[in-house]
Amino acid sequence: MKKIKVSVVVPVYNTEPYLKRCLDSLIGQTLSEVEIVAVNDGSTDGSGKILDDYKEKYPDRIQVIHKENGGQATARNLAFTLCKGEYIGFLDSDDYVKTDMFEKMYKKAKKTGSDYVACGYTDFTVENGKEVILVDYVASKPVKKTKDMFFGALASPFLHLYKRELITDNNIIFPEGVIYEDTAFYLNLIPYIKSVSVIKEALAFRLRHSNSTTTTFKKEKVANIFPVMEYSINFYKNNNFYKEYEKELEYFIVKVLLCSSMQRVCKVKNYKDSYELAKMTLDFIDKYFKNYRKSRYFKKGFTNIYMKSFCRATAWFYVVLLRISARFGRKYS
Repeated sequence: MKKIKVSVVVPVYNTEPYLKRCLDSLIGQTLSEVEIVAVNDGSTDGSGKILDDYKEKYPDRIQVIHKENGGQATARNLAFTLCKGEYIGFLDSDDYVKTDMFEKMYKKAKKTGSDYVACGYTDFTVENGKEVILVDYVASKPVKKTKDMFFGALASPFLHLYKRELITDNNIIFPEGVIYEDTAFYLNLIPYIKSVSVIKEALAFRLRHSNSTTTTFKKEKVANIFPVMEYSINFYKNNNFYKEYEKELEYFIVKVLLCSSMQRVCKVKNYKDSYELAKMTLDFIDKYFKNYRKSRYFKKGFTNIYMKSFCRATAWFYVVLLRISARFGRKYS
C-alpha cells in the first residue's frame, strides 16, 4: 500500500447537491497518495448514501464515518484520529478544489521543509443552477516566519496544509459546541509551526450562499466569539506561549473582535442586542488587553485608527454606521 502523503478531512452535513463535486475534486487529485476522511455528521438528506457509494467505488481512497449530529468541530476532531497522511488538509463538503491543489501544496511543503502551507481561493455562488464567480482570487497573505501568521492571515482551514504531527502530537482540536472554532484552531497551532510558505495561486473554490434581506445573526451565536477567544488565551497561558506571543496574540484577537466579529454584531436584527454585544466586546478587551492601544502593532493604517478609536464613547456611532453598511453590504455570506 502506498504511503499516504495527504489526508483531507471533509465534515459533511446535508450538502447533497454539492457533495459529489467535492468528492470528485479530491478523487481526481494528481497527487495519487491522497486519502479522504469524510465524517457524516448526522445528515438527514442523501449525503450519507453518497458517501457510502463513493466508499464502495473507491475503497482505498476514502474513509467514511457516520455519527450523530454534533457540529463541524466534532466531525473534524473525530477525523483526526483516523488520518494517516504525512500532512492534513481540509475541505468543506459544499466546496471543491483544483485537481492539482494537493500536489502543489505537498511539493511546496517538501521543497521548503514547511510545517504549514497556505494558498488562495476563488469565491463563487450558484444562481439558477449555474456557477457564478464572485471574486476570482482571494490571496493568502505572504508569510516568511511564524509571527507573520498573526497578521492579516486567512484562518479558514480549507486553505491550509499542516504537518500531521503538529496537530496530533500537540492535541490541537477544534473547540466543540461553539461557532468560530476555525479561528481558535488556527491560532492555537501557530506556536508549533516553525516554517511556513504560501502558494499565491487560487487552488480552492468556496461556495457563498445567498443572503436574503431577512437573514440575521442571533445574539447568542455571535456571542460565541468570546468563549472561543478566551479558549485561545488560556491555551497560550497554559502552554507557556503567552509571554513570547503576547503582543501578537493581542493584535490578532482585538482585530477579530473589532473587525470581523463587529460586522456580525451589526447584522443582529435588534439594535439593542447589537449595542449590548458591542459593550460585551469592549468588556472582553478591557479584561484581557486593556492597554492594546499602546502596542506598536496599532500605530499605522486606517484599520488601526478605527480599532484605537472604538471605545464606549464611540461604540454607538460605529454600531449605527456598521448596521447601515450591513444593510447595503454583501449579498452573499
